[in-house]
Amino acid sequence: MTISLPSILETAADPLFLAGVVIVTGFFAARYWQGRSSLARFLVQCLTLAILTALMLAGGVVPYRPGVAIEAEPRRFFVGALEVIWWLGAAWLAAGFLRAFVVLGRQPRESKLVQDLLAAFIYLAATFAIVADVFDLPVKGLLATSGALAIIIGLALQSSLGDVFSGIVLNIERPYRVGDWIILDDSVQGKVIETNWRATHILTGSQDIAIIPNSVIAKSKLVNCSTPTKIHGASIRVKLEPSLTPAAGCNLLKEVLLSSTHILRQPEPSVTIKDLSAEMIDFELSYSVADVGAVDLAQNELYDRVYRAAAAAGAKFSPRLSGASRKGTPDDKAEPGIPERLLAGISLFSTLSAEEKASLASQMRRKDYKPGEVIVRPGTVLQALCIVSYGVLIGSSEESGRKVEVIRLAPGDYFGEIGLLTGEALNGELTALTRVVIYEISKEALSPLLKARPSMAEELSESLASRQIANRTVLNKYSHKEQHADGLADRVAANIRRLFSLH
Repeated sequence: MTISLPSILETAADPLFLAGVVIVTGFFAARYWQGRSSLARFLVQCLTLAILTALMLAGGVVPYRPGVAIEAEPRRFFVGALEVIWWLGAAWLAAGFLRAFVVLGRQPRESKLVQDLLAAFIYLAATFAIVADVFDLPVKGLLATSGALAIIIGLALQSSLGDVFSGIVLNIERPYRVGDWIILDDSVQGKVIETNWRATHILTGSQDIAIIPNSVIAKSKLVNCSTPTKIHGASIRVKLEPSLTPAAGCNLLKEVLLSSTHILRQPEPSVTIKDLSAEMIDFELSYSVADVGAVDLAQNELYDRVYRAAAAAGAKFSPRLSGASRKGTPDDKAEPGIPERLLAGISLFSTLSAEEKASLASQMRRKDYKPGEVIVRPGTVLQALCIVSYGVLIGSSEESGRKVEVIRLAPGDYFGEIGLLTGEALNGELTALTRVVIYEISKEALSPLLKARPSMAEELSESLASRQIANRTVLNKYSHKEQHADGLADRVAANIRRLFSLH
């Protein structure tokens, strides 16, 4: 069989042949722009479908009209294939338009289920159009057959379909979004990282992925901690012995709440007495944090501060039936034992003997400050270690010309160890937020101990170096580059020997 040049040219000029070339070219062009540019890919799809439609019409084929008569069997098969491809291309274009423009791509994982659902309806409509227009078959019979088949499949996949339809309901109602922190039935909680047809993926606090079927979520009690705001409320219970009056206990714990760095000032934290008996006073501390992820940090800090504040006020957590009631307020100046209790909570003096602590406590001096009073100004070299016995202090420093709060101090906290032991100045300001009572240990009171125990300089330097490396000292000037355990401890020890004339 000889193929002549005119026949080749005639075939190449056939609009239906050119339509096949356009289909192949458009497919590879769309694949090239996939993932690169949604707009470019969509324009390629539009151009391909437009040229394909024009060429098919020029060849006498109307893809959206049934009953086109073509005599040659191979050509009839080729035209049918073109019509099928045309309908699938139209569905492809509609789905691409939907994904690129109708459903915005700012939250692709969250909107994936809706995109897939709408795209499925588009392709289903294209399938029925192919059956009716290309194969010229009755759609009613197909619908009846597919309906019976759908019932059989639905019964077999009842559980999975329940998850799918629950996912559709959840995406329409949108009780949560990707990035929200949710709690399910008070058992599973975490951040939503993905929602799909079958399940929701939750990143728990232990950094595990919990995959919860959508049907389970639809039936669960759901709490969204991220709406209407990310602010989350929490509370802890503290039981103190009745050595403090209820009012004094409330004041003490309110100061603890005010001193926390993780607790918001608004809504205002509160202390409520939940129970009172001869053995204990039950307090509930209610507070709010900026995000539910900060609840554990705030709780740990609160327990630590409650412990130190209770120790500074002489309150105990174990029940005690005997003993006179103490007010625990700054007006009770004659109460004995406060300096000893404060010293017991200072890690710098943990190596001192009971006699040495008693001697040091007898020389501690008390100072009272009013709310708003500046206790230490920037650049001050303190000559005493100051321990907070009552009230809350705010430590602030100047950054870019404005004052920024850095830390808050509550009963049991202390400051001034930098100036006392190394001669360094504070890089900030300390102001009384409430009425404040401070007990001071002067350089003159500490000097006899250091001279009697020269090894104490090394002990104090190691303790102070550890605190600075852990960023627990107040408003010091040491940079992170200087905070190396060995070098910093040696430097502090040398300063202590120089300031206290030790050899």
